[in-house]
Amino acid sequence: MEHIKNWVFDLDNTLYKAECGLFDKVHILMGKFIEEKLSIDSGSAQALRTQYYHKYGTTLRGLMSEHQIDPDEYLEYVHQINYDVVLPNEELAKTIKNLNGKKYIFTNANLGHAEKVLDKLKMNGVFDGYFDISESDYFPKPHKPIYDAFQKKFNLPNNETAMFEDLHINLKCPHELGWTTVWITNNLEYNLNRDIKAQNDIEKIMKEKDYIDYSTDQLENFLNTV
Repeated sequence: MEHIKNWVFDLDNTLYKAECGLFDKVHILMGKFIEEKLSIDSGSAQALRTQYYHKYGTTLRGLMSEHQIDPDEYLEYVHQINYDVVLPNEELAKTIKNLNGKKYIFTNANLGHAEKVLDKLKMNGVFDGYFDISESDYFPKPHKPIYDAFQKKFNLPNNETAMFEDLHINLKCPHELGWTTVWITNNLEYNLNRDIKAQNDIEKIMKEKDYIDYSTDQLENFLNTV
């Protein structure tokens, strides 16, 4: 990866361990928001949240498409959480900062959430640019419009760009663009890839999915090796 000059990182469950439970808190508030807005019970709300996630890429996109929900209202509501479960990782921050080239955050969350997470991680000032879901009219990864909008904003050479992401399906489009792709496979029990249950599942997927160039369960060690 000596040719890489642009380092693109997903945020949630990539720069911090999913086992901290931050997204569990978000998921609870997603369900509560749906309960209140659609006047349905808790079980139905959680089922709808999951259905929209798999159909549209995010629950938000499903709510916007089928119920005309205001995205900013939704994002403000679901991120009213305690971020203290995200612990500082100054070693990873130093490792990323010392990479040769530019570093970017590319997330399906909003900027406010990203800033709070990075503050807890002690990664303020590490990244050269941010791209949140509002900048692609709330189309999430892995939909192509969000990658097109990211490309337009930063104008990155495809053959000098690498992306790090915990959901392997979100690496398909970057691979097609010519990026180097790295799948973060840590925290299997928390992984949102429903086909991941054990280490042999990772090995199977690596053989089947030609859009994954590398995989690692330890981001800091991988970057230090690079």
